[in-house]
Amino acid sequence: MTTTQVLFFDLDRTLWDFDRNSLETLKGLYRDFDLSSLGVEGFDAFNGVYQEENRKCWVDYQRGSMTKAVLRGERFRRTLDLLGIEDPKLVADLGGEYVARGPHQKFLLDGALEVLSALKERGHALHILTNGFKEVQHIKVKNSGIGEYIEAVWTSDEIGHLKPARACFDGALLGAGVRADEAWMIGDDHDADVVGAHEAGWKSIHFAPNGGTPESSPAEASVQHLRELLALLP
Repeated sequence: MTTTQVLFFDLDRTLWDFDRNSLETLKGLYRDFDLSSLGVEGFDAFNGVYQEENRKCWVDYQRGSMTKAVLRGERFRRTLDLLGIEDPKLVADLGGEYVARGPHQKFLLDGALEVLSALKERGHALHILTNGFKEVQHIKVKNSGIGEYIEAVWTSDEIGHLKPARACFDGALLGAGVRADEAWMIGDDHDADVVGAHEAGWKSIHFAPNGGTPESSPAEASVQHLRELLALLP
């Protein structure tokens, strides 16, 4: 690579530390809604069930069999149900508060701001392309300090398609005013970010903190730390 690039970053688990931020939010909900008084024996019990049910709900959402509005409450309804609690109002309150509180958490992956700053200084155009909900992803970008370096945030909500659908990548290109051969996708989800980008004609870099990039991956490179991008990009 000898010229500046148009770089599209995934947000959750690539720049914004979704797992840590979600954990802190859930701890607050467990405490503030006094779930222990309802028989939930410790935060770990609550969190363990929630993580699995949330994962299942997101699979359904990405397949198109669950709407965003349903997902927000359903993951908590299933969690409480498995913990022996039936309380529709509590389900609604937890779902609403999680979405309200979560995006205000500010933990980033190590090196995120440093790397974004360096890449922008080198002249690269930096964008976000995320499957997250528009009303929370924009808040995350602004509150965490990422927004200082990002030209635009493109969400699947606003585009109307989820990664890895080609229409999602094409929508981001149209909005950003760039061609597929000018675009790079950098993200942690191999199927959504790498395979999706490849099928849309983009180049990609797989962010894999724990390794595990498939040998057959179409990614141009795989990195385990964001700082490695500085050696890959001019």
